[in-house]
Amino acid sequence: MKDLTDKQQAVLAFITAIIKERGFPPTIREIGDEFGITAKGAYDHLKAIEKKGYLKTAKNQSRAIELIRQSPMESLPVQATSIPVIGQVAAGLPIFAEENIESYIPVPDEMAKGNVPMYALRVQGDSMIEVGINDGDIAIIEKRDIARNGEIVVALIEDEATLKVYYKEQDQIRLEARNPKYKPIKTKKATVMGKLIGLYRIY
Repeated sequence: MKDLTDKQQAVLAFITAIIKERGFPPTIREIGDEFGITAKGAYDHLKAIEKKGYLKTAKNQSRAIELIRQSPMESLPVQATSIPVIGQVAAGLPIFAEENIESYIPVPDEMAKGNVPMYALRVQGDSMIEVGINDGDIAIIEKRDIARNGEIVVALIEDEATLKVYYKEQDQIRLEARNPKYKPIKTKKATVMGKLIGLYRIY
């Protein structure tokens, strides 16, 4: 691995400190603000550090920074990948708008494979309790716009995101709950926003 410049060492130290403090890395904008440089300047530093083997970045995820080495003197891996948690979806805004993001959480390395975009959705209600998904759980979602019948997906209906079992029928989409209290949702206007791949729960 190549040596880092003084500024690159400072950037790496800042990223390491933030991950240790709050469990997830800073955004490119936060790095820029810390060092009084533009977002592009911060991005250029990240790519230079990545080329020298100290971290990895993922496309299209502002906080997806994975540390490989904390410093030139340390070789033990410290890995962290964080994803946004979507809370209430504000009417009229894209689901991934900053206003809808309530926090970020780290995910295990085995979930964060490759550069597949992911996000999390806070579960509201008990419509999926028969498959072990409870109110307040955080659903880990692989971002995609297609699904197979029987998969649990996040579907957007108008401005509301819902977690349901997906079925494509001849002239409509059927979204089923896994709680007998709730009737299936039948619609032609649902948009698939991702597939469930895991759950995050605090006891």
